[in-house]
Amino acid sequence: MSNDLSFEKDNAFLLSKFEEVNGLIASLKSQSKSQKSQILGLEYKIENLESQIKTLKKNNQLLKEENAELREKMSDEDRLIPQNFKIRNKIVKIVSDIEDKESTEQQSLKDLLSMLIEEIDFCVNQLAK
Repeated sequence: MSNDLSFEKDNAFLLSKFEEVNGLIASLKSQSKSQKSQILGLEYKIENLESQIKTLKKNNQLLKEENAELREKMSDEDRLIPQNFKIRNKIVKIVSDIEDKESTEQQSLKDLLSMLIEEIDFCVNQLAK
């Protein structure tokens, strides 16, 4: 036992360094495990983000297509609005022309009836005499 004690005293400095190195190795092993866990967590996040990117790209493509359709529809409507305005004006003119003709025709009928009534009254007066 005294040899062991003497050996420990003679090599105390080396033994302390071994313990220090052993502690560093244990610390490095712990850091390695921690970093492996972090790597797994980051890889999971990357997978989720890649999935989100794919979803966003699909949504972006759909929105681009919808935007193009809306622009095309708007372009068509921009072309049709002036045409609709012209057609509406033509319809209004036709309707007003028809109304004018009807009122003219009605006036002529009224005049004709008035004239006939006057003639009938004249005839009735002549017969009454």
